[in-house]
Amino acid sequence: MATWTIRPLRLPDEHLPNGLDSGQPTCRPCGTAWPCTTAGEYLTISRCSCGQTVWRDKTTVRNWHVGPRCYTPADTVRWQASELKAARAPHYPPSHFYPPKPARPVRQRPPYEHPPAGPGDVNLGTWVWVRPGALHPGWGDIHHLAMLTALGLPRCEVWLILDGTVHTARADSLTLSRTAVRRGRPAPDWTRWTVAEHLAHRHPEQAGAASRTDAAQLDLFAT
Repeated sequence: MATWTIRPLRLPDEHLPNGLDSGQPTCRPCGTAWPCTTAGEYLTISRCSCGQTVWRDKTTVRNWHVGPRCYTPADTVRWQASELKAARAPHYPPSHFYPPKPARPVRQRPPYEHPPAGPGDVNLGTWVWVRPGALHPGWGDIHHLAMLTALGLPRCEVWLILDGTVHTARADSLTLSRTAVRRGRPAPDWTRWTVAEHLAHRHPEQAGAASRTDAAQLDLFAT
């Protein structure tokens, strides 16, 4: 009676095959067709893309291709190089994977600049920050520095310094940039207003009309 021993977790090395390229491999110690009875307990069978049989170890990544190789040493080098490149590439968290950017007009930097000097003093050339969510998701979920190129309620046109694209964004999602405000200590409250608040301060009647328009449109989609 054979002595009891612990079953190995993987295919024992002494039962590896000989003659894989010939298509009729044999077990090294047994001399029988491979996989032998011992090796068969550790293997599963599958098919290569070339149609040949592939035996895979159940517990490790080892595999044995039966028959002539369907790849060359140059193929192996290319695969290893691609795997190394993928491993070295930076991996960003999911929040950095944005949908493709749709087409937007691209312009040169506008030739004007207007730093506001008081409440309501916003105009073409005023630098603003565009809040996250005001642009298409393709531009991410961060603040973008932009210049006002058209004023209006409820939306304004802005030129992004990032890539020179032109967008329309809600005026209540645009806040003044510190570079747009003349230096002064302490900073007055109006420097923290949104563009919508500045326009409302300058033209109260337009702000009221815009708010009524928004309310009417919201009623159309009420559930």
